[in-house]
Amino acid sequence: MKHKMLLSFILVAAILAIAGCGKSEEFKKLESDLVASVASLHEDGMSLMNKGNDLTAKVDDAIAMYDSMAAKYPKQFAGQSSDDLKAAKEKLSAAAASMKEWMSTMKPYDPTMDHTQVMNQLTAEKDGIVKVKTQFQEAFTAATTALDNHKAFAEQMAANLTKGVKKAVKK
Repeated sequence: MKHKMLLSFILVAAILAIAGCGKSEEFKKLESDLVASVASLHEDGMSLMNKGNDLTAKVDDAIAMYDSMAAKYPKQFAGQSSDDLKAAKEKLSAAAASMKEWMSTMKPYDPTMDHTQVMNQLTAEKDGIVKVKTQFQEAFTAATTALDNHKAFAEQMAANLTKGVKKAVKK
């Protein structure tokens, strides 16, 4: 709800900028385009937040599964750890915190501001959200890599346990 209000405010401000403020049409267009770009990146960021939350839940499940299996089969888990999962979770949390920080520092577009000030403000906001997106992508890579590694290890463990059961049954 809060994000829709912010996006609505940005779009209304963009419309006001186009309607007039004594700026040249070229300046109005530049500002309007940059406002639209920041708004689009903000929406992308919100989507990344949702994906990050989903991925964090998967990482939490994998950590719980790892801890449970390691407790049951300490010998087979010797030399293994869930540190990569925990590090990935920290990266996801840091990316989410960066997004929240970026949103909290975002200033509403003021079409009456000097063109140079507007462009500087909007460019800084765009640069900030691009950095957040990059941080999310790095966190997603770390999380999916860790999840894939632990899935492969779990599949290997299951195969080894199945072989052990087959041998025990044959005896």
